[in-house]
Amino acid sequence: MTLAQYLREKECMTGTKVVCAEGDCGACTVLLARDTGTDGKLSFKSVNSCIIPLYLIDGAHVVTVEGLKTEQDLHPVQSAMVECNGAQCGYCTPGFICAMAGLVEKTKSDNKSITEKKAKNYLTGNLCRCTGYQPIINAAMAIDMSKAVLLKDRYYDAEWLEEIKQMKNHSLMMNLGDKKIFLPVTKAEALKAKSEDHDLKLIAGSTDIGVVINKGKMTTPKTMALYHIDELKKISHDKDFLVVGATVTLSEFEDYVETLVPELKNILHIFASPQIKNQGTLVGNVVNASPIGDTIPYLLASDAFVVLESVNGKREVVMKEFYLGYKTLNMQKDEIVTAIKIPMLKNGELVKLYKASVRRDLDISAVTFAGILEVENKKIKTARFSLGGVAATVVRLKDVEARATGADFKRETFEDFAKMIPSLINPLSDLRASKEYRLKVSQNFFLKCFDELVTEVKA
Repeated sequence: MTLAQYLREKECMTGTKVVCAEGDCGACTVLLARDTGTDGKLSFKSVNSCIIPLYLIDGAHVVTVEGLKTEQDLHPVQSAMVECNGAQCGYCTPGFICAMAGLVEKTKSDNKSITEKKAKNYLTGNLCRCTGYQPIINAAMAIDMSKAVLLKDRYYDAEWLEEIKQMKNHSLMMNLGDKKIFLPVTKAEALKAKSEDHDLKLIAGSTDIGVVINKGKMTTPKTMALYHIDELKKISHDKDFLVVGATVTLSEFEDYVETLVPELKNILHIFASPQIKNQGTLVGNVVNASPIGDTIPYLLASDAFVVLESVNGKREVVMKEFYLGYKTLNMQKDEIVTAIKIPMLKNGELVKLYKASVRRDLDISAVTFAGILEVENKKIKTARFSLGGVAATVVRLKDVEARATGADFKRETFEDFAKMIPSLINPLSDLRASKEYRLKVSQNFFLKCFDELVTEVKA
């Protein structure tokens, strides 16, 4: 059962709507808090309740649209929506309100103000079928932040938090006939369970698999989720590597790399809606192994490592050796991906990441591109390139890299790279794009790469 189903059918809290059941329209948006911050209080973020299975909110606090107002007053977001005529048919309105409440939580916690750009960014995961976007954006801009009491303060209960903390210190195994759900609290327990039952399917954020299950294309009778294992929630870096644990969300990853790799932050910004990024994980995106996975081109070009563990030990597989074919991974049946290790950029390395899609925000890629280059004395010292959406897996362009090393850093060189592309890839035509389009976009990305880098390369 999904969280949305539970709210509507079991708790009769029908303010939360279900429309697409794919995490695309935002009508099902609620606010979810799993962990406490440095202040010891919960951090509420917007998520899509239609694709989250109920077991993924064990030990969490959920606030729906019904929980935003107090006994006396509407939430400032609700008041702004009324005053700005932000609701038309009203069906999408609860989701918009919860998404904007998430905006308030983040913005006020950071002591910042709501800008029009930020408001639009937080609403990329919500669709209004009555085309009433301007009043909704006006409402977001009109929120009276002085009257907004943060949910983490309003719902703070030290005794309850301690009770939840104690509960989350114990592993949970649910045997339901032929179904099994396991929520371990230690990595050792998880590895042991996977070694004993290779059919245990790991669920991270459920942002992709939740859609497949909702559409009746898959069942998950035996599942395991790792989000109660504290060490897998960590993200850290030193001079050599950025290490991202298995349950680090894409939102957390995006915030962390903002100053380390600004270009990666920019591509993550248009990866998906806040609701998806607040739930989905980097490791989930990697293991899902889609040839259009938005994080994979950078990881592949950076020579990142996938950290695999089993009861027999740990091994690290460089990303280019992890994908053996379409949805085929270099993994043993008893292994779990516990982290991704990303080499830190060297001084002088420049990064360009591109994504072509029908919509700018919250859309599946047609073609993705990653380029990491070092330029010295107007010569290309090193170059690493990858393309997604053009083959069964994301591909490294070794032939282009070989041609690039030592070549002159000039537009004609990148034009030569573009001319090589048709002999190196053979894309498919599908609903998102034709073969010819993918080839042309791939070539154009190389020209775009030079045109942007030429302004950044030191003479």
